[in-house]
Amino acid sequence: MNRNRPVAVDLFCGPGGISTGFRNAGFDIAVAVDYDEAAVQTYEANHEQSPLHADIREIDTEDVLRIVRKEGYEREDVDIVVGGPPCKGFSLANMQTRSPDNPMNNLFMHFLKIVREISPPVVVMENVPGLLSMGKNEGEIKDIIVEELREMGYTIQYRILKAERFGVPQARRRVFFIGVLEGKPPFPSPTHTEAGRQATLTALTDELSPVVTVGGAIFDLPELPTGGGGSEVMEYDTSPHSDYASEMRANVDETLYNHETTINRENTVKRFEHVPQGGNWENIPPELMENYTDRSRTHGHIYYRLEEDEPALTIANFRKSMMLHPTQDRLLSVREAARLQSFPDVYRFVSSRISDKQQMVGDAVPVKLAEAIGGAVYDHLKARGYLEPGTQESLS
Repeated sequence: MNRNRPVAVDLFCGPGGISTGFRNAGFDIAVAVDYDEAAVQTYEANHEQSPLHADIREIDTEDVLRIVRKEGYEREDVDIVVGGPPCKGFSLANMQTRSPDNPMNNLFMHFLKIVREISPPVVVMENVPGLLSMGKNEGEIKDIIVEELREMGYTIQYRILKAERFGVPQARRRVFFIGVLEGKPPFPSPTHTEAGRQATLTALTDELSPVVTVGGAIFDLPELPTGGGGSEVMEYDTSPHSDYASEMRANVDETLYNHETTINRENTVKRFEHVPQGGNWENIPPELMENYTDRSRTHGHIYYRLEEDEPALTIANFRKSMMLHPTQDRLLSVREAARLQSFPDVYRFVSSRISDKQQMVGDAVPVKLAEAIGGAVYDHLKARGYLEPGTQESLS
């Protein structure tokens, strides 16, 4: 057992965004749990251990601790329980599921039950900002989470973090609840500028790195046919064109995985041709949008074309929202979306169905955002004496 590295339990691990970020920050992942088969297969293909493939509602804490002990640890060795209960019920973009009676909205209680019974020094819970207003009374679920953790003895704070402030080329907002048994909840400090007009001023005053743009993130990847295509396996055809692209291509040979898209029909591609960078469905002539009968209820991000000189919009459901490449008339590929989530190219998404890969990437926690949280937690554990002398430094 190496107590030079803190130990994490990752519930609702998905394809592994949180686990990868925390590993980069110096953690060992003792247990990861998820119910989605494609996510479990992807996690297993990219990590040393196999996650527990289970519905958290059908297991108990002893099932988790059994694996903890199998990995050579005891309950007392677990430094953090981290996870993001599926956010479908909390998302402001998915009004059909924002009911307090939706069983998906109760998964956070199962997460809290495991936290209570393991009682780690730190707990981190991630979700969409819509959670903060969810409940039969507005904010009820947020209040329950805070009250439950306080009853367990945690000092708890929550903040909405902007992914682009931590090196992710995407303007993604996520709320993080961080609870600690000792001291003050640790949140990371931004490493990158604001997007848009504030970027230059912020960089000058705070000496932060420039925000990573869509172009800087994906423009070294091979061009794909109009309307889409690509392949599960292909080769790069250019060298990295930016520091970010070089970082994403570290530890890979010439083989490129998951650079594939949904293929769209000719009439759909005609719609693409009318959308400029930063534009959306409103730029498409009405005669090409005949199946959108109620334009007043059409989501503003449908047919959105990304801007090459800005971070991407949130890419959740990027296939369903028809999110477009900045300069090519097609949807984003799985690999491009993974780049925008800061998954390195060596990370392979596994499924026989491209829709599974697209959903996994869109739902994941961006790796660099998870790494920033992990680095702050690592430093907190080290400062509080939870790690043995000689501990390696956090990698964040």
